[in-house]
Amino acid sequence: MAAEYPGLLLLSRNEALRAYVDLLLSERGIPVRHFDNAKEGLFWLVDNTPRHILLDEDLDLDPFSVANRIRHVKRLKSVSIAVLIPPSEKLRTTAEVVRVKAIEKPLTREKLFRFLDLLLGSAS
Repeated sequence: MAAEYPGLLLLSRNEALRAYVDLLLSERGIPVRHFDNAKEGLFWLVDNTPRHILLDEDLDLDPFSVANRIRHVKRLKSVSIAVLIPPSEKLRTTAEVVRVKAIEKPLTREKLFRFLDLLLGSAS
């Protein structure tokens, strides 16, 4: 049986992005587990169920294929998944087809918190 993970799984090769997400979420006490390659993240998901998954489009595998694999696991169907993409109508359409949220780069506090359904206080 998979363990519930109360935080975010981040799959990204970008060290600066990982550090930024860690910083933002540590302020809120939300744990972040990250991997720089998709295969390691998928193996981690065998034993863990995070609340949210954020995939960077600059991953070693196509992030939409990874999201599609995750969506096919019954236990993970309710996990919210987003793909961080450069501004592109084609990529936004692909995200809709795969049933994941598209978040356009650059990632900001507001975009991340909106995806995680966190109250932003006076910011929006």
